[in-house]
Amino acid sequence: MSSNHWSSRITFIITTSAFAVGLGNIWRFPYMVGEGGGGAFLLVYLGLILFIGLPILIMEIGLGRMSKTTPLLGYGKLAKKSAWNNLGWWGAMANLLIMSYYVMIMAWVLIYFYEAAVGRLDNYTAQELPAHFDSITTQFVKVILTIFIIMILSFWILRKDLQHGLERYVKWMMIGLVIILLALAVWASTLDNALEGYRWYLTPDFSKISLDTVMGALGQLFFSVGVGMTIAFAFGSYSGKEDNLVTASAWIIFADTFFAFLAGFMIFPALFSLGLSPDSGPDLVFVTMAAMFSKLEYGQLIGALFFMLLFLAGFTSLITSIQGLKDSFQDKYSLSPFAALMIPIVFIGLGSIPSVFSYLDNPIRIFGATVYESLDFMTNSIMLPLSGLGIVLFTVYKVGFFRFRDHLYQASHPTKIGNYWKIIAQVLIPLAIIIILLNGLL
Repeated sequence: MSSNHWSSRITFIITTSAFAVGLGNIWRFPYMVGEGGGGAFLLVYLGLILFIGLPILIMEIGLGRMSKTTPLLGYGKLAKKSAWNNLGWWGAMANLLIMSYYVMIMAWVLIYFYEAAVGRLDNYTAQELPAHFDSITTQFVKVILTIFIIMILSFWILRKDLQHGLERYVKWMMIGLVIILLALAVWASTLDNALEGYRWYLTPDFSKISLDTVMGALGQLFFSVGVGMTIAFAFGSYSGKEDNLVTASAWIIFADTFFAFLAGFMIFPALFSLGLSPDSGPDLVFVTMAAMFSKLEYGQLIGALFFMLLFLAGFTSLITSIQGLKDSFQDKYSLSPFAALMIPIVFIGLGSIPSVFSYLDNPIRIFGATVYESLDFMTNSIMLPLSGLGIVLFTVYKVGFFRFRDHLYQASHPTKIGNYWKIIAQVLIPLAIIIILLNGLL
């Protein structure tokens, strides 16, 4: 049984939201919107996160509370057969692999924050910034040292128990995130031609909706919300039976979507005000946005705030992931808190190095892709969808839809779930996930 308990319901929501809110919201979501045609992608994403993301999150959190333990033991306990714990291991491995390259991107962000804060980014023209980004990714010693600094900071925060470690720091980081993001969104609204950015962002062009748009939105959903990574399961095990997990999950989804949505209100008006392209892909943050800051009054300050925002978003996801993994290893193997914490710390820190070396002149390639590209594809296109599919099928067929629903109804003020959700869980969600898998493989 998990020894951790949330100090309050609001802390549970804030901390789980901190896991969901990360680089996927402020780095990945805007460039996915840009590539997906603006409002068309946004409309599809909102529909999918409501009818797929929310139900899976409720299931994963609910299974954690039903088991009263972490995922490396919880699935076997619920199924009364230890082999089912492999489902927890699958999600935990996906989490570890994602964080091993996620922390590399965070290191880039931290380096950019320093360069923006001291005014170094202003020394590069828009034409020079792509080459500068390439030079950052190939400064291997600097990137690896920055990763180790991030991991040491993570260890320092998480060395204490849940209430005095993660809970204590995350709430202040989330407050900082809200303040910086709102301030930058308000600033963007004052720029010339900001209205054009809003119009492009919010007006759906239905001709842009295609299978690729839907697949991109589904992939973004898994990456952003983090379902299937075992952390929601672990965090659910810390909650009390009186908690309404349906409304709590809804608040978590709202927070995740709010941050992603607001990031668009910050980025797209600014891009359109300077005539920059919104569909520049993953380079949107490190090249396009950096070019924009160099052209603006007070660009040095705004750029530093932007990269600080990006780092905080990534760091909250990282430390909440490590907390869930730490507790899972501690429960599984009866380890000391220190030993359990060191497993994800060391794995992620050392596991990041092959991804960093993906930017060598002649990197190791796996079926034509670098280590980083291979990990990104394998985790987001295969492992997370499979983990999500496993959660849904386990809930509706092994635990049983009505048994699971009865558990949710134990809350002090339960939210009623109609019988039609059984059809959604049994048919529509598995079908959507299978389509993601086939699209990723083919």
